[in-house]
Amino acid sequence: MMAMVHFAITGGEVIPEIEMPMFATILDLKETIEEILDVDVARQTLNFNNQVLTNDQTIGHLNLGPFAALALVVTPLAGQPKFNILVKSINEEINIRVKETTLVVDLKRKLERRCGILFEKITLHRLSKEMEDDFPLSAYYVCEGSEVEMTTKIEPR
Repeated sequence: MMAMVHFAITGGEVIPEIEMPMFATILDLKETIEEILDVDVARQTLNFNNQVLTNDQTIGHLNLGPFAALALVVTPLAGQPKFNILVKSINEEINIRVKETTLVVDLKRKLERRCGILFEKITLHRLSKEMEDDFPLSAYYVCEGSEVEMTTKIEPR
């Protein structure tokens, strides 16, 4: 049986858990993170015990044990550009332009104007995690092309 290390990737509100073989490199781990979170490898910095991990290091040489928490730091996009995300609900898909620094509540207000639903009735999820109003979208690793799920609470009359 191949020896594996189970990682919790901390740093944002979404904390993915990833299992990697001991022979994998940090670059391999970053590529897996990119598949899960849609964050480009070039924007990722991984830290363990306040030490930056380099792409060529192998997991086995880090002496992490079977479980480890790594801190992910994502380099912000230069100039805070706007980009497109896809907001999906049961009946529609909405392309919307945002910045990484846009607060969740501000995205809800944009959706309120677009859909005619009070922002207080909108709940947003990213990677199965409910998004809290006071956090920026970057806390949920929202970037170009990300998908956000929208549900609404509409009371019967």
